[in-house]
Amino acid sequence: MMDDDRTLNALQSRNNAAYKLLYTFYYAGIEKFVKQNNGTPADAEDVFQETIMVLLEKVPKKDFVLTSSIRTYITAIAHNIWLKRLRDTRRVTRFELKYELEDMTLTEWEQKEEKLAERNLLQRIFERLTRHCVIFLTKTFLSGASREQLMEEMGYKNSHTFDNQKYKCLEQARKKSFTEVG
Repeated sequence: MMDDDRTLNALQSRNNAAYKLLYTFYYAGIEKFVKQNNGTPADAEDVFQETIMVLLEKVPKKDFVLTSSIRTYITAIAHNIWLKRLRDTRRVTRFELKYELEDMTLTEWEQKEEKLAERNLLQRIFERLTRHCVIFLTKTFLSGASREQLMEEMGYKNSHTFDNQKYKCLEQARKKSFTEVG
């Protein structure tokens, strides 16, 4: 398995070896997808080359942020390229997709992946919090209940105690997010 951070750094510095590794690790999956969806091995090679061209354009930019695994990013780019080509040539028959890519632009897919990555990060952080803080933060930020309702429901006698607990749980989440991200 490839180390995404090192690979991304190598791609950003346009290291040819990194692009060869992408071929080694990911070409077979892209070829399989293209062949399952009315394509030929030559089509798969074209799609993979176009995918690499997209990477060459996007990855070295200073504002580029990878919000998914490299595998997911490459797969989505390749799927979108192939599906667009099929739509353009009207050769669309059946697709064996695990997720809906056929009607998404790359920007839409990136936005969806970013939201998924954020949810996954929150989920990983919540998994590392105490059960009490998970319940407290969920009720506080997601229930829609008023502060007074929450204080009564959770058994807090005054707002100072509630605020203190909120601070402690948010600090716990911040510390977990720094260790998760960093």
